[in-house]
Amino acid sequence: MDRKEKIGQLIIARLDGGDINKRFKYYQSLVRKGIGGFIVFGGELKQVKKGIEKLNKSAEVPLFIASDLEQGLGQQIKGGTLFPMAMAIGKAINPKDKNDIRLLQKSLDIISKEAKAAGINVIFSPVVDVNTNPENPIVCTRAFSDNPVKTAWFGNKFIKGFQEHGLFACAKHFPGHGDTARDSHKELPVIKAGKRRLFKVELYPFKQAIKAGVKMIMVGHLKVPVLDSRSPSSLSQKVIQGLLRKELGFKGLVLTDAMNMHAVSKKGRNSETKACLRALNAGADILLHPESPEKVIDYLTSKWEEIKPRVEESFQRVLKAKNGLIKVHSSQFTVHSIGAKSSRDLAYKLTCKSIIVKNKLTGLKENPVVLIIDDDNHRSGDFFVKEIRKRYPGVKAVYIDNRNKRNMKTVLNSFSGSILVTAVFSEISAWKGRSGISGKLKTLLEKAVKASGYSVVAGFCCPYTLRGLKADVVIEAYSGSEQAQEAVAGILCDL
Repeated sequence: MDRKEKIGQLIIARLDGGDINKRFKYYQSLVRKGIGGFIVFGGELKQVKKGIEKLNKSAEVPLFIASDLEQGLGQQIKGGTLFPMAMAIGKAINPKDKNDIRLLQKSLDIISKEAKAAGINVIFSPVVDVNTNPENPIVCTRAFSDNPVKTAWFGNKFIKGFQEHGLFACAKHFPGHGDTARDSHKELPVIKAGKRRLFKVELYPFKQAIKAGVKMIMVGHLKVPVLDSRSPSSLSQKVIQGLLRKELGFKGLVLTDAMNMHAVSKKGRNSETKACLRALNAGADILLHPESPEKVIDYLTSKWEEIKPRVEESFQRVLKAKNGLIKVHSSQFTVHSIGAKSSRDLAYKLTCKSIIVKNKLTGLKENPVVLIIDDDNHRSGDFFVKEIRKRYPGVKAVYIDNRNKRNMKTVLNSFSGSILVTAVFSEISAWKGRSGISGKLKTLLEKAVKASGYSVVAGFCCPYTLRGLKADVVIEAYSGSEQAQEAVAGILCDL
């Protein structure tokens, strides 16, 4: 391989599954330049699988086909089974209950088999961040717990579950993204903990993941002054080579978080390419999701004499790791079992087990008013209303989002003194930059609860959003998946 191809092997580029046919020639051109692999976002199952197979056939070295499957294949690929958020799994599964452990293992088997059947061989999961900051806008429900021991237990179950199937698991986001109120997609978070605290809390799940044999660790775009006062962790020799490699003894693949994130790649000339150079020199083996893989390859090639030893070191590490991918590609899994009813039933069972109802439901004796508060402007809640109307056909539904220009006083008067069921939808998502609902919607929620005669608030969101809310009943459901909506509606309608 020439120097450009060797550098290409150290890059995982973005692949939009929905456009895989339309942009196939572009993706194939990256493969011919030696790209190391792709991170898949979205798309139809059969199209994505077929496209991945064609790309692999034209690759000289097997491709890493990765995806953020923290909730299983259904999180990214249409037709896959969608499992609950990590926080929900942390609530549903008792580590001391053998039946719960079997349920978790069955779920991990399904996630692994569906990923392989779709052509994916690297799962960017588990998130082993310890979610100690309730204001965290990007971790929250993606974390198993605010307890490092519990987080490590779940993290290791996921690692073992995936890697037993020949997949690569990836623990993220080293050295720990839990204790921040900033989204690294938009800005550089600062973790102010001391070293003693870091080793006791943030680093504990990563140490356990290394002991469990995790094949990949993703380094977050985080500034941790006690470890390196100058550079983000993803660009820091002290963090990657000093702490992760030497002190903790990690011998697997180190990759960065997405290099297009503004924590390290602000808009400006050569910002991303320079950040990629710094990450490589810091010890990263794989540069994830640069905005322009071709520019990064060309720029790094121009620095060949400076970076040759680092490129050769990581290139050999990548090649050695990829020897294990051949077995995955030759496995005889098919798409026919993906999204099977038995798999969806299992995911629904997990969802039901995770839901927490605070206070006893007693007041739904007649048709309630349903208020949908949609922080993401997605027309969320239609499925929930449909499920409620199976039991209460006369239900009146009121939709409010951040674009709504309705008179709030008129809205509040419309259910004054009524039985009110409020469903709150707010996703934890990249680039959003905040946790919970907007201030305007928070105020409306509080006034609605106060105006009602009897109030039930169902949070299809981070449960911290509902802190301090003086509703008669609060239900924590963690996400707006149809499974979660169906489960909550079932609780309300089975009274």
